[in-house]
Amino acid sequence: MHKLLSPMWLAKHAFALLILISFIWLGVWQLNRLDTRRAENAALIRNYYQTPATLSPVELDALDTHTFEAVVVRGTFDNAESIFLRNQTLGENNGVHLITPLRLNNRTDAVLVDRGWLPQELANADALPNFAVAGTVEVRGIVLPSNSRPADKPLAGKDLPLPGETRIQSWLRVDIPLIKKQLPYPLLPAYIQQLPADNTPSDAYPRPLSPEHLDEGPHLGYALQWFTFAAILVMVYALLIWSELRKEKTTAKK
Repeated sequence: MHKLLSPMWLAKHAFALLILISFIWLGVWQLNRLDTRRAENAALIRNYYQTPATLSPVELDALDTHTFEAVVVRGTFDNAESIFLRNQTLGENNGVHLITPLRLNNRTDAVLVDRGWLPQELANADALPNFAVAGTVEVRGIVLPSNSRPADKPLAGKDLPLPGETRIQSWLRVDIPLIKKQLPYPLLPAYIQQLPADNTPSDAYPRPLSPEHLDEGPHLGYALQWFTFAAILVMVYALLIWSELRKEKTTAKK
């Protein structure tokens, strides 16, 4: 039996194949996320100039059936319960999105509002009071769906509290069923990405996203990284096999 077909080498082959499949799978996953981001951006651009609709109480209860529609809601921000959405870019700048529950007028529930982008250095709980908004507000925005961790992707990151935290302050995704577990009131089944008002200063934070600020996120770069890791693994393992074959040939000549 050839050495490369021995039980030890078969185990090495299997392990290398498993790692290779994982790298390729992660690259494809990032490409799928890129497609989703592009579809959301296209919907946001398409609906940006729509006249926002004021939904009835029944329509609000089924907000997830109005995905990518322009709506207007009124209520009071619960600033103390604001959270961050991690890994958000604006151009080439890294940062987060600030998400705050809006307690809806004449209702006992709330809707999460993505109020816009913040630079990374402002992504801490101590800075939150600087972005508090008092009183009743009117929010115009686009309805977006909840984004739960995919059950069929065991390697996808989990939203967990950091050591010593009693609640999750910084999230990987807007997972409404999970977020509402740390709130004292119900949440609507979708959230709203706030659009900039006509009088919004260009340097204001948080910065609501408008079509000219939309990007595709880091997903393409991540996909290329995973595919590069896969290619490197193939080359390194091929070199290892070649080295073993050469060593075996040299030994045989002796």
